[in-house]
Amino acid sequence: MIECSHVYKRYKSGTNALYDINFKVDQGEFIYIIGPTGSGKSTLIKLLDGEELPTKGEVKVVGIDVGNLRKSQVPSYRRNIGVVFQDYKLLPTKTVFENIAYALEVINMKKPMIKKRAKEVMDVVGLGEKGNSFPSELSGGQQQRVAIARAIANRPKVLIADEPTGNLDPGKSDEIMSLLEKINETYGTTILMVTHDMTIVNKHRKRTVVLENGHIMADLPGGGYVRHDQ
Repeated sequence: MIECSHVYKRYKSGTNALYDINFKVDQGEFIYIIGPTGSGKSTLIKLLDGEELPTKGEVKVVGIDVGNLRKSQVPSYRRNIGVVFQDYKLLPTKTVFENIAYALEVINMKKPMIKKRAKEVMDVVGLGEKGNSFPSELSGGQQQRVAIARAIANRPKVLIADEPTGNLDPGKSDEIMSLLEKINETYGTTILMVTHDMTIVNKHRKRTVVLENGHIMADLPGGGYVRHDQ
C-alpha cells in the first residue's frame, strides 16, 4: 500500500529533512508518525501526497511511484489520498454539506451522486443534522468531523491525519480517535496519523513510527507503550 525505500529529501535551501527512510504500510493498517518539531514528519507527508518529490530513493503509494509523477498527474494521484489537518481548512462561506460536496465536484462526480455521498459521510461522522450549518456555528470537534467527512467522501485508499486532535480537548480528541478507528475498521482505509499527543498514542495503541532529525529511530508494533520523550 505504502512503501518508502532508501528515501532522502534535501530542499533547495540545503536543508536535509529525511535520511534513508525505509518502511512499509500494509492495506488497512493504522499507524502513528511521531517525533519532535523538525524531525521530518511534515516532509514525509508532503512526499506521500505528491507535494514534494524525494531527492533520492523511491516512494510508492497504491502502487504508484510518486517520484515519477508529472505535475499534471498529481491531481489524479491525490484522489487516492484524503488529508485531514489540525486547523480543519474548511471553507467558511460554505455549509457543511457544501464543504463536503465541493470535494466531490472537483473530481466531476455527478450531482445526484454528490448529494447521496455527502449525506452518507455526514451520517458516518455523526453530523447528519448539520448539513445547513456553517463552520462558524460548529464546535472545534464538529469542524474536525466535517474535515474528516470531506477527506473520506471520495473513498480514498489512504487517509493522512496531520495532528487531527491538536486543537481539541481530551474528550473531543477521544471522539475523533474513535471516529478514525471506525473508518479504518469499516472501510479498511489505511490511516497514517501524525501526532504529538502521547496520551492518545498510549491510550489507542497502534504501530508507531518514531522520527528524529530526519531518521526513523524506532518502528514500534501496536500495543507497545511509547515514552513521552520520543
